[in-house]
Amino acid sequence: MKKIISKILVNLILKADSSELIKLYNRMMKLSSDHNFIVFRKVYKISDTFRFNGRDILFYGEGEIFCGDNSYIGNLSTVQASKNSFVKIGNNTSISHNVRIYTSSNDANQDMNSSYEKNKVFGNVTIGNGVWIGANVFINPGITIGDNVVVGANAVVTKDLEANGIYGGVPAKLIRYKNYE
Repeated sequence: MKKIISKILVNLILKADSSELIKLYNRMMKLSSDHNFIVFRKVYKISDTFRFNGRDILFYGEGEIFCGDNSYIGNLSTVQASKNSFVKIGNNTSISHNVRIYTSSNDANQDMNSSYEKNKVFGNVTIGNGVWIGANVFINPGITIGDNVVVGANAVVTKDLEANGIYGGVPAKLIRYKNYE
């Protein structure tokens, strides 16, 4: 039966034009992504209004992930929650594409040639309400990002970020505080 279905699919692909193939591929990828998002919602505490804004978004780990109301995460982003750790994403928070958020990492202060189990650094990650995280940002374990913060594209967050600030760079540093009324 599988061979028959495979032959039918191959014949359809050979006869289809490139635009039809692209549409078929996009439909198949969306179904695959939608399935993952359903699983994520069952495993982690994700608001009904939280949006998975793209494909290839990965949530994983034995820890807890909380995602607030009216927030979203973009294409190719990863959120990792180690056992006994959590990631909390607040309300009205925008996380762009290709963002990495981790609650564990190797400790850089060790002999990487050692055959012993690598030492790890662990820490919860808390992202406040009304935060905007730009593309390609890396957020290290143990970080708290305050409310109403902007993290510029390509930043590496190695220390806590105070509320109402605009941060950027490697490592991320305060550029200025917001001035609005």
